[in-house]
Amino acid sequence: MKSVVVAALAILSTALAQDDAADYSRLQAVGENGVVVDLPLEHTSVEISVTGNLQRAVVRQVYGNPFAEPIEAVYVFPLPDDGAVDRMNMYIGDRLVVGRIYERDAARAIYEEAISSGQTASLLEQERPNIFTQSVGNILPGDSITIEISYVATVGYDDGRYELSFPMVVGPRFIPGEPAGQTGTGWSFDTIQVPDASRITPHVVPEGTRAGYDIDLSVTMNTGFPVGQVRSLNHEVEQEREDGTIHIELARKDEIPNRDFVLTYTSASDRIETGIMATNGDLGGHFMLILQPEVDVADSDIMPKEMFFVVDCSGSMSGQPMEVAKETVRQFVRGMNPGDSFQIIRFSEDASGMSDHPLENTPDNVATGISYINALQGEGGTMMIEGIRSAVGYPGDPDRMRFIVFLTDGYIGNEAEILGELQTTLGENTRLFSVGVGSSPNRYLIEGLAEEGRGAAYYVGLDEDPETAVSAVYEKLNNPYLVGIDIDWGNLKVTEVYPASIPDLFAGQPLVVTGRYTAPGRGQVRVTGMVGDREWSRNISVDLPEEEEGNDVIATLWARRKIHDLSRLLYDPYGYETYDQEVVDAITDVALDYQIMSNYTSFVAVSAEVRTVDGRPVTVEVPVNMPQGVSYEGVFGEGSGGYFATAQSQMAAPSTTMMRSYGTVGGTGGYAPGGVTEMECCDMAYDGDYHYNPSASVTMVTASPYLGLRASEVRSALRECVDGMQAAYAEFAEETRLDDGTFATGSITFSIEFDATGRVGDVSAVSDGVGSDRLVRDMTALLRAVRIPEPPEGAGTIIVTYSFSAV
Repeated sequence: MKSVVVAALAILSTALAQDDAADYSRLQAVGENGVVVDLPLEHTSVEISVTGNLQRAVVRQVYGNPFAEPIEAVYVFPLPDDGAVDRMNMYIGDRLVVGRIYERDAARAIYEEAISSGQTASLLEQERPNIFTQSVGNILPGDSITIEISYVATVGYDDGRYELSFPMVVGPRFIPGEPAGQTGTGWSFDTIQVPDASRITPHVVPEGTRAGYDIDLSVTMNTGFPVGQVRSLNHEVEQEREDGTIHIELARKDEIPNRDFVLTYTSASDRIETGIMATNGDLGGHFMLILQPEVDVADSDIMPKEMFFVVDCSGSMSGQPMEVAKETVRQFVRGMNPGDSFQIIRFSEDASGMSDHPLENTPDNVATGISYINALQGEGGTMMIEGIRSAVGYPGDPDRMRFIVFLTDGYIGNEAEILGELQTTLGENTRLFSVGVGSSPNRYLIEGLAEEGRGAAYYVGLDEDPETAVSAVYEKLNNPYLVGIDIDWGNLKVTEVYPASIPDLFAGQPLVVTGRYTAPGRGQVRVTGMVGDREWSRNISVDLPEEEEGNDVIATLWARRKIHDLSRLLYDPYGYETYDQEVVDAITDVALDYQIMSNYTSFVAVSAEVRTVDGRPVTVEVPVNMPQGVSYEGVFGEGSGGYFATAQSQMAAPSTTMMRSYGTVGGTGGYAPGGVTEMECCDMAYDGDYHYNPSASVTMVTASPYLGLRASEVRSALRECVDGMQAAYAEFAEETRLDDGTFATGSITFSIEFDATGRVGDVSAVSDGVGSDRLVRDMTALLRAVRIPEPPEGAGTIIVTYSFSAV
């Protein structure tokens, strides 16, 4: 039986019992200075290279095995939310094993088969745009295995300041909703609202300790322009400048990974250079256009505003983050213009306001607001949806534009619900500016709030004066912004431009769009918009080259931006993440074509040789550090209180028809749940007159190899027969449906032989999980009509799996 070792809990108790034939225990010891030792992750190194406004990062994680038998390490860690992860390789000692990207289910199946066969393998999966899970299986005693991950991203820019950030720890997430099983190794159950909660909630080392692994980081900058002041906001760094190159590295090579690395720098000019970067290679033509509009502002353009300041007062914000948030709001309140009105809303498990209506900006009302701010404190859970609804849903003032300033650390797991709510309910007369507070905020959520709120995102660290962020926000609020932006590409053959809906631009913000082009050309591009009641326009000369192998990362960044835009379509009108097979297929196709990570694609690397015959390795979860400044008491609470306890109290225990046993709630050291036992899922029960009558559904799950074609060409061809499969399966389901309404479901894998012209030669079933010869015959007949483009590699075989399910 597979056992899971939660390393953080194993410090306090013996762990592990495998099968009946072998009994043994582990003890993760606490060494000098409270360092938790005997962990499989030993060290992380990060190298970031900046060229112009682009960055390429290489992250290396070193794993070992301090135990006497093979293990599987599972590590949940962050990467930048806007990065395009396009490489994952594994080194066993000095030997390179190249990682390859597949559909997520296929990658997991390859990994599990390799582990069962005794091969060493690694699997990289994306849980959120900024949260990833690295699994490394069959690490032998004494091994040194390095996982090398690489990503590309742009460097953030706003009003003369560039910012580069690298997250180092996944902060604790508040998980609302009813339990629905457990698919990961984290402290939380999966829930209805957060179905992957157990995959984004890594255990935290106990208070007073730190994980034994450390991190070093370096940045090499060749910006192409003179760089002014360089600042590291959270770490002490060493800096060298030589011949236009700047090299920066952490002063300590063994830093604790418990806070974001944030580097800011300025240029001699307070404007970003307007221009276009293009590449034209095997994947076709791609470009990135950058423009910072120049807008003249008159004092008469400054209009009165309705300011809503919304403050996260949950347990994770208690202590130093709460004090930073309070000082930030105090500065916002004191910085309002005459004629503004304001409201202050706090939320944790519910939301409440300073008054029952916004107050005018008078000295007495400001004093009232300051007193309200001073009394705020962090405790309880993070029902962020209440804060969003209180600010967005309050009746508007017809004489004022509403601006919401939303302060939070972002430590929630239901981001989809929050972003979907904003996407659906934000009014035309409302804008939301988000402010991330603390040493390691959830930047995916903070940036998403600003995007859906049509505002901008800012961050305030624990040791920063909020004045910089406050003045930057007011600089934008007090200046008219460019709206209704449109780009006329003239006679240029431009297509698939992202973002598909160009956002409003506030003072100091650049316009950055990526796109594809189907033919080279030169021409004038005209950008137009409105500033207040005035028209604005700008012409830009553009050259799209016929051949350009350089700047290939532009194609990767275009793909990442397209995936982001498509992912935003997966929020339904009720604010939850939904599942649209067409959108999922589109995301998967792009990710496979451009070889980048997504929620539906993963990297896997497998050693060729069998390295162990000891059976399934013991799984050891790598615990994480508590983010700097975050209170253990605020998160874990004392007794039945605290951040996680609030989440657990909202998780009504599932009925015994769903789960026979799911462990104790509370656990050692405040973790919830504590000891997790094996779950036994059962059939759902129902009674009365209700009749369960699901519909038949067919989905193409995986396909490979691609015979030299793009993945999207093969996958789209194999999806063309799905409608016919659906009809045949629906007929089969109706004819074989049992009295309780159910019918046979499962997956069928086919082997399809294609000739050199792309026509089908033969089709055979490799495996039949449905168990129906009739269905296999019907599907085989349909697959014989599939046609793919002429494969560059010539004739070959493609293995494809279809899922037959009840919905």
